[in-house]
Amino acid sequence: MADYKTRIDDLTGFASTDDTALNDWLSAAARSVMNVLPLNKLERIASNENFTNNIDVEGKKILGVVRKDNNHASKIYMPARKLGPSSMGIVNDTNYMEAASESDPAFIIMNDVLNTYPGSNAANDSRVVFVNSSITVAHGDSSISNFPDEAEEAVVLYASRNALNRLMNNMNSISALSVSASAPSAPSIATVSYSAASNADASSTAVSAITVSGVNKSDISGDVPTYTKPTVSLNVTAISDLSISSSAPSVPTLSDITYTNATGLNADNTNMSAVTFGTVPSIINVSSDAPVYNPPVLSVDMTQFETFLETDEDAELAQLQLGRLNNEISQYQSKISETQAKFNADNSLYQTEFNEAVQKFQADQQKVLEQARLDLAKAQQDVQNENNIEVQNKARQQELSLQNAVNSMKKIVDDNNSKLSKFSQELSLYQQNVAKEIQQYSANTDKELQLFRIRSSNDLQNYSLDIQNELNEFNKDNVKYQANVQAEIQKHNSDLQKAITQAQLDAADAQLEARQATQVDLANKAQDQALALQNAAQTMAAAMANNDDLLIKFNAELTKYRAQVSQEIQQFAANLQKDVSKYSWYEKQYASIDARYKEQIQTLQGQI
Repeated sequence: MADYKTRIDDLTGFASTDDTALNDWLSAAARSVMNVLPLNKLERIASNENFTNNIDVEGKKILGVVRKDNNHASKIYMPARKLGPSSMGIVNDTNYMEAASESDPAFIIMNDVLNTYPGSNAANDSRVVFVNSSITVAHGDSSISNFPDEAEEAVVLYASRNALNRLMNNMNSISALSVSASAPSAPSIATVSYSAASNADASSTAVSAITVSGVNKSDISGDVPTYTKPTVSLNVTAISDLSISSSAPSVPTLSDITYTNATGLNADNTNMSAVTFGTVPSIINVSSDAPVYNPPVLSVDMTQFETFLETDEDAELAQLQLGRLNNEISQYQSKISETQAKFNADNSLYQTEFNEAVQKFQADQQKVLEQARLDLAKAQQDVQNENNIEVQNKARQQELSLQNAVNSMKKIVDDNNSKLSKFSQELSLYQQNVAKEIQQYSANTDKELQLFRIRSSNDLQNYSLDIQNELNEFNKDNVKYQANVQAEIQKHNSDLQKAITQAQLDAADAQLEARQATQVDLANKAQDQALALQNAAQTMAAAMANNDDLLIKFNAELTKYRAQVSQEIQQFAANLQKDVSKYSWYEKQYASIDARYKEQIQTLQGQI
């Protein structure tokens, strides 16, 4: 059979090098399973060890203790009763029912040391039957020594749950949606304008002043559309701790069974023997109180989940946190099952111990009552044998007192038995109520969690749709913005062309006027002015060309930005879907393994 690491990897995909964690999970699993195994399975794997008077039992689960009866001819081992540490002062006092003898020994455990009573110095006088509860399991092992074979599968399932929980926790590194691409800045377009060249003296030229109209730069001042992430808000379900309303019944207080001798005759006047009754203690000795079910504490914190959703508006991290919350709640439900199993086991042991104590108590009662009846019969016989009338009369009075005492004792015995029967019924009812309350709590919790998961899943799906819708809106606004930019560029180019054409016409007119001038000086100056105008037209053409280059570059950057935004969102959505699918598989596998584990435990306990 494959080793435990391989079997866990087959179930979970936990191909990790963290062998220390695997060892811890497997060891914890073995100890947890051991704690819920019934007595008949523990006895199959039990060990025993002889000791003299006391023994260290740390790490041992005690199944039974025996002590040698040295007064018996065969010196057989007698089963020892378990007493609580509070009985240490009376275990050797024969006036108490707890008193131990070699034919009815007892044992007490305190500070992980087991002591047998009566004490003995004889070697190997006592023997303890136990199972090792400090089990260690390594990932490279393929079996567990001194452990039921049918329980090993539960160990693998327990450790696999922890491995899946680790894998889900490791997925908290998914980053929030963040678009790294930056929108390009609108270019600074130069204004195309011209200031007229210096003219010849106005008084000596016929050349008209030339004015070239300016062309305003393209208006692309509108903001570039940006992608805005949508928001989401969920209602978080509050899950309360399991609270058991039923209270364990108190052990009843029983009445003492005692008798004060009737006044006897003088010893020289009667042959009647004095009658002495034994005393039965009023307390049934049980080493501990009736077990009380203590539910585990639910440590589920919804604060981080609410922060991811409502403050950070991060659906991915919220999804991961939701998975971790589900795991914590599943573990809490598993702990409830484990504590219930332990409670049932403790209650079964307590009832067994209690019934044995009741049987002993009733036997002691019966012995005292039977002895009283024997003494009564003897007293009656003494009366019949007495010849003295006065003595007979006093003897009859004593016989009557004795009869009344016997009747009173029987009444007390019947009342004690009634109290014991009532207590046994209350104890059984308490166990039934605990099981009922746990079952109802589990049903209500499962219902609330199912509704919460459905609502959360729907809201998160809607949030993902909102992300895509916002992307579509961004693309639509971007198409509109680019159309506006192109319209402005075309208008700008048209205005520039008109201005250049007009400047060229004005230059031709100036050149014609210069050729027609009669004065050489004025003609030269007009020629200079025409040259300056030509230079201005070339400068305007250069400015227009530079503006066109800037606008072409801006348009290319804008197209690139749109493509980058779309690509990053698509990549993020793909990665998110991949991680969510992977996490969902972990979650479903965890639920499947958890169900198999619980079924295994129930099978081992004989419940199914």
